[in-house]
Amino acid sequence: MNGLSSKEVSQSRALHGSNKLPEPEMKKWYHFAKEALFGDATLVLLMIFAVLQIVLAILGVASLKDPIMIIIVLWLCTGLSVRTCMGVQKSVKALRDKTSLRYCDVIRDGKLQTINKDDLVVGDLVIIRTGQEIFADGYIVEGKISVNNAAINGESKECKKTPIDGYKHVKTTSTDAYTNQNCLFAGTTVMSGEGKMIVTEVGVNTVNGDTLVKMQTLEAPKTALDIALDNLCDFISKWGTIAAVLAFVIMTVSGIMQAGGMSQYFNGDVLENIQKIATNFSIALTIIVAAVPEGLPLIVKLVTKQNVSTMEKFNILAKNPGKIPELAYVNLICTDKTGTLTTGIMTPRVMVNGACEDIMNDKDSVAAGLIKNNVCLNNSADYDSDGNITGGNSIDRAVLGLYSKGDCRIVKESFAVKNRLPFSSENKYSAIEVASLTADAQMTLYKGAPEKLIQRCSYYIANSGEVKQFTDSDRKAMESYIKGLTEKAMRCIALTMSDFFKEDELPKDMTLLGVIGVVDPLREEVPDAVKTANKAGIQVIEITGDCLETAKAVAAEAGIYNPWDKAITNDEFEAMSDDEVKEILPKLKVISRCSPSTKLRLVTLAQEMGMSVAMTGDGVNDSPALKKADVGFGMESGSDVAKEASDIILTDNNFASTVKATELGRTFMHNIMMFLEFQLPINISLLILSMIYPVISGGAALLASVQILIVNIIMDSLNSLSFGGEPPKAEYMKEKPIKKGSGLFIRGAKKRIALSTIVFIVLFGAITYGPIAAIFATPELAITARFALLCFMAVFNGFTIRTESINLFKGLGKNKVFSIIAVSIMIMTLLLCNIAGSLVQTTPLDLKHWIVVIIVAFMIVPVDIIRKGIKKIKK
Repeated sequence: MNGLSSKEVSQSRALHGSNKLPEPEMKKWYHFAKEALFGDATLVLLMIFAVLQIVLAILGVASLKDPIMIIIVLWLCTGLSVRTCMGVQKSVKALRDKTSLRYCDVIRDGKLQTINKDDLVVGDLVIIRTGQEIFADGYIVEGKISVNNAAINGESKECKKTPIDGYKHVKTTSTDAYTNQNCLFAGTTVMSGEGKMIVTEVGVNTVNGDTLVKMQTLEAPKTALDIALDNLCDFISKWGTIAAVLAFVIMTVSGIMQAGGMSQYFNGDVLENIQKIATNFSIALTIIVAAVPEGLPLIVKLVTKQNVSTMEKFNILAKNPGKIPELAYVNLICTDKTGTLTTGIMTPRVMVNGACEDIMNDKDSVAAGLIKNNVCLNNSADYDSDGNITGGNSIDRAVLGLYSKGDCRIVKESFAVKNRLPFSSENKYSAIEVASLTADAQMTLYKGAPEKLIQRCSYYIANSGEVKQFTDSDRKAMESYIKGLTEKAMRCIALTMSDFFKEDELPKDMTLLGVIGVVDPLREEVPDAVKTANKAGIQVIEITGDCLETAKAVAAEAGIYNPWDKAITNDEFEAMSDDEVKEILPKLKVISRCSPSTKLRLVTLAQEMGMSVAMTGDGVNDSPALKKADVGFGMESGSDVAKEASDIILTDNNFASTVKATELGRTFMHNIMMFLEFQLPINISLLILSMIYPVISGGAALLASVQILIVNIIMDSLNSLSFGGEPPKAEYMKEKPIKKGSGLFIRGAKKRIALSTIVFIVLFGAITYGPIAAIFATPELAITARFALLCFMAVFNGFTIRTESINLFKGLGKNKVFSIIAVSIMIMTLLLCNIAGSLVQTTPLDLKHWIVVIIVAFMIVPVDIIRKGIKKIKK
């Protein structure tokens, strides 16, 4: 049982391979280029139109300028898409690498070592414990465990595993091995118990390896936000196509009527007739280009990537980036106490015997010796080869720290283990039956919740070593003493012993050895985080395995619980009907001695009430609640199963990070909505005007296809960087959460989009008709003015969108990219109009023209200021 030597590890790896699974094949740039060009029907139409125009130009009936510029814009669009998708792919790989980094304990060279799961080799001796995932195939050689095989056979029923004496491993493909007595498989989970296993297969050779490799190549399902945006794009595309077809028919029929009939309209040669149809088709295509927000899916990817990177800076690992927008809806956070609200670093502060006498510094008495035996033997934690305490839970590690590595070794070498019952949240205690190697003595040591163990005690060990009766008055005094400790946020652990070992129940007439009180201090940043959550309309419920007094003390210190709030025990919760729970839920702040089924029930009932629930968890039994919650927060230090069930992993295990994640989720939704408020008025106004203008102007286009393409793809994509870079704002956490099921448009977004669209149309009308139109006398000047107006209106509208303050420059210094891009778009517009006119179908404007365009475009600002002023008055 000394495990492999370092030399044997190298030999095994060379012979049988590594436990690291091959990673999904990374796409090349040309894969993304193909998807960008041929994945969008609008771009395909543009390519067909460009080819048609080139053919007509070669035949001498059209100009090459249009198709060349369309090709340039398509090239820029494709380049931007490739660059973004390559960046997103790189981010996804980095995220996958971080979340797949798992560790396990092995014995090598006779020492306990913690290694990366990818470094496991055939023949390794692996320590397996409750809550851990098994990372390779093998068989159990020591201990007693139960495993969940759902990952390999879909069965949730637990299978018990125990060693077989003299077992010789023979590889088999039979599924009967899944449920036999001793075979273990990668991907399964230890639900209870602990032991050791020998690795027989690693990597792709494991039963689960091939399945996992196939899973890695599958595309992730679309998120709710993706689906909502796709539906929006489909809706706009549908009506854009209808409008384009109608415009094509109207222009063709109008042309035929003006010509005096079909024969007169098509009286030229074949090429001239094709040119007429192509002109009408060009205008119809312009309407489609104007309607469809081509860059929107790309922009969402870009903003998501930015948010994932931002979250990592705050110790938040978005394992499922699709859940980031869900955080904006969260109005209930159910949080663990230990390690989440508190530091998770338990420190023993009190140790008393059955008479409530302090024995913390008593090292030589019989009682002290028995307590040391209990702590060192009945413990899932242990000292590693470097003298650090590893494994077990926080209390196991805390009490083990009372004794040195040498003390523990001496104790373990003095006893032989007969039976072991690991700690479980259902039993709330652990037990170990041992026999002394130096004397004819056998005993069972128990460690667990005082309310479970003390009731079964009839005796206690005095400081002198004398066994005394543990009377009812002694019991009441001990319970009162423990209550006093718990009211100071101390967690108490009772240590007892018995002559008997029972696997399914506690024996009677046990002897109380002592009670240890450990304290876990509150994290400094938690009270402020709770205040922020409360201001943001988020209810916080502390759910803990501690007793009610300790739970209330910590919750009060954190600011979660006040005297008028509701704090209940798990038994009280279970005794309530669903309707009773729903009735008290708005005032519920603490549930103590909580069971895993309570967490799941609480999430389910809260969701039935229309609440959006975030749940934190780190244990195996937390996984159903984490999976059921709208957003599941796993802890970096938690079990593999809990992390797998989670959407987001907190690398600092800190409650404050859940609140920060919520703030970033709200920021994400605000940024997406800002872009939609920026993009949609452009698309809707262009759709309406591009359909109406050709009819009333005798067939002329409002804007050239290439001009609309420049605005829709290049400039809009640049602005996505602007809005995506908007930092979290304090006012976001003063808003109420977005109501669940409220759809894509929130907080009056539809009204703002409608107002902006109307203003866009009015300003287009002002520059196209009336006194101002006379300044732009020629068709070339008019179309140039409309193009420049759209670009400048978009920039000014961006300033009004990014803040609800009348001061448009508020917070602008925190997003320097916004200003840079706004100035860049203005300069680009000037250059496109005055220098690249031949390519984008514009003509140079003089100073007077530019002043008029800018003044008209700026009118969107005072209109928005009036809107904001009216909104403030109504408040």
